[in-house]
Amino acid sequence: MVKIIVDLRSKFGVARDQNPRPTCMAFAASDTHAALRPAWTPLSAEWAYYHAVKRDGGQPEDGSTLASMLAAIKSDGQPVEPEWPYIQSTPINVATWVPPKPSALFFRDHEACKAGLQDLVDQLDAGVPVLITMTLSNAFYLPDTDGVVDRNEAIDPKRRHAVVAAGHGERAGKRLVLIRNSWGGGWGLNGYAWLAEDYLTPRLIEASILTTEI
Repeated sequence: MVKIIVDLRSKFGVARDQNPRPTCMAFAASDTHAALRPAWTPLSAEWAYYHAVKRDGGQPEDGSTLASMLAAIKSDGQPVEPEWPYIQSTPINVATWVPPKPSALFFRDHEACKAGLQDLVDQLDAGVPVLITMTLSNAFYLPDTDGVVDRNEAIDPKRRHAVVAAGHGERAGKRLVLIRNSWGGGWGLNGYAWLAEDYLTPRLIEASILTTEI
């Protein structure tokens, strides 16, 4: 059984689903942004993804970098989800992939964090969700009955993913970090899972927090 120490799930709404598109960074950043606002209202992942991809000089199927996503939220802002709803189907028609004129935009600054477990815990203890990038293995797809991913598997640097660190706890003396995914509520514990320290630490790549509203 997992002993929960910090749990920020109440800051978030229902876990969202990126479907087959490479938009995990947009969902992780958008949901982190929305969680810092006064009341949960999903922000447009499509808007964030579009502007991040443009900053990277890429195409809709390319995915986006953490740096471009943070820059987009700071400089291009985000409207609420209904202003530009997420496009579920692929491929994206580049000719019509154009952002609408939103009624309001929300901007937020950011700050890099050290990509270490204790650094995540320190932010979570302060009530701050953390946007992280990491590598995956097969175990990530099937958390156990406690919602825990804890298996010794090879690290594959090509399998990268972005999620939100949203809590921490422990099981059998081993530290865990609670992450919010963007694969819908059917994955893990309604879209969340606990990653064991031994699993997460060698897979962490980058970590950032969103800070003041601009």
